[in-house]
Amino acid sequence: GLVGFAAGILVGIFFLNKGFSLKRTYKLTTSEGVALPVGLAVLFVLFLLVPSLFAFSESGPGSMHAPVIAALIAGLVGALCQKSRMCMVAGIRDLVLFKDWKLLLGFVTIIIAALIGNIATGNFNLGFSGQPVAHSVHLWNFMGMLVVGFGSVLLGGCPLRQLILTGEGNTDSAVTVLGYIAGAAFAHNFSLAGSAASAESIGGPSINGKVAVILGLVVMLVIATLNTAKAKKNA
Repeated sequence: GLVGFAAGILVGIFFLNKGFSLKRTYKLTTSEGVALPVGLAVLFVLFLLVPSLFAFSESGPGSMHAPVIAALIAGLVGALCQKSRMCMVAGIRDLVLFKDWKLLLGFVTIIIAALIGNIATGNFNLGFSGQPVAHSVHLWNFMGMLVVGFGSVLLGGCPLRQLILTGEGNTDSAVTVLGYIAGAAFAHNFSLAGSAASAESIGGPSINGKVAVILGLVVMLVIATLNTAKAKKNA
């Protein structure tokens, strides 16, 4: 998956070098910038006060989450990420284009910290079997993350960076985050998400999931190609 993610970023860098651009940003009103963060805060309060309004997963990865207090405390790491401008995509991009390791080292630190934490709590499990959602069909691990890496470059940042920018009031990133939420719901309700590997099966995506990955890649290639061609025409 990480190899596919890096490969997708390299494809995105190719189009950046060819002139792909989302154009300049525009200043919007404060109300537009805080719309999604305030909306999410309202949903969180409703979740605490009237949990019966929401449908909760009873099994599978959707049912596996940290306690609310622990999640909020962990979320404070976002403040550090905002200050450091941490972004996995930017880290790999800067390494390729400028030989700069600074942003990438932040994610290496996160992986090491998570590894130490899992070992300390007895939750370390080397392998794919028994992990939530993880499967052993490595071609589609590669392909799925290829789409993520490529799309993240075109968007201007990885999912973490999009969340941070949403908190800063970037409405483009807010729309992106809404897309993440809708996409996750779509994937789990229409059999696009892969089945997890187990002792009996290697798991992997369904036909629907494979088609979705290929369509996503084709759509992004079309967008990147048309944008690049338009940039060359206007140059």
